[in-house]
Amino acid sequence: MKKNSNKLWIPVLAVAGVVIVGAAGIMLWHKFGKVNGMPDYDPADYVTVGEYKGIQVSLAVTDEDVQDEIDNELEEHASYEQLSGTTQTGQTIYADFEGYVDGKKADVTCGSDYVELGSGEWLDGFEDNLTGVNTGDSVVFTVTVPEGTYDDASVDGKNVEFHATVEYICGEENIPEYSDEFVQSVSKKYKTTAEYSQHIREKLLKDNQDQKADFAWSDVLETCEAKKYPKKLLEDSKKEVLQGYYDMADMYGCSKEEVFPMFGYDSEEEFKKSDLKPLAKDTAKEYLVSELIAQKEKIEYSQDEFDKYVKEQYDEVTEQYSSKKEYLKKNKDYLERQMLMDKVKQWIADHAKFSEG
Repeated sequence: MKKNSNKLWIPVLAVAGVVIVGAAGIMLWHKFGKVNGMPDYDPADYVTVGEYKGIQVSLAVTDEDVQDEIDNELEEHASYEQLSGTTQTGQTIYADFEGYVDGKKADVTCGSDYVELGSGEWLDGFEDNLTGVNTGDSVVFTVTVPEGTYDDASVDGKNVEFHATVEYICGEENIPEYSDEFVQSVSKKYKTTAEYSQHIREKLLKDNQDQKADFAWSDVLETCEAKKYPKKLLEDSKKEVLQGYYDMADMYGCSKEEVFPMFGYDSEEEFKKSDLKPLAKDTAKEYLVSELIAQKEKIEYSQDEFDKYVKEQYDEVTEQYSSKKEYLKKNKDYLERQMLMDKVKQWIADHAKFSEG
């Protein structure tokens, strides 16, 4: 019933793939406009790129990286001073709850958790019904579960009757000490902080290795500068950034109006005024850089690869479109841009030199 337990920044959703760039397409760029999936502008007019071939990229894990991971682990196992009283908006409480549909207990709705009252992170009405309740008391209330919340047809779209007990109001947070005793309490394999820290370092290094193309791409982007932006590309990028938030709303079973407060904005309008344009510029810059590098290096894709890719992506969103043809028609430019960017990122990684020390 919780919409979102993590305050995540939502980037434009990325996808994998490739795109066509051919010498003929480059030569005909200005004369005939869009050719072989390439944009109807020359990215060299909009962006400059620095070094990108054979760059040195560090995947090293720093002591600070390890400490950040340890701090997150300690935070996840924090405890709170247990206070009594009447719950109020703004407080965090600890509650037990069970949900029932047509008198039958629905296991996916049951649990115990911390609830920040007034946060909007839980189902509509859930936090309100736990506000103004004395600790130790139980309440029964009914809320509607939006479609897609649990991915469970027996619960989604139904009215769920919750039986909840407020155990306590959370007071001062107590973060545990990083000790051998703490390690043993969270791990059966490791016994000491030294062993656990080494485990964390190895895990982070594996994550960096798995994401090495992103590391290389990030280093390349730092050497690039966008001088200006094609108007349509910038407008498309704004729509893509917004769509990322809308997709998250669907994922968490809430409305578009509710999703922006979950990420620190009072409303969608506040987000549009403060951060939409800068994020859209960042997105457009990535597209322009990938287009220019693809032009320089003649990076290509086949029609078969594109068709296969479109099918894979469409299979993930079939409920939102009447047909694959409709999906492709509405998303072709986006798919080609994302495919191109991923292809260029992989090309850069293939030519980069990585170090782990």
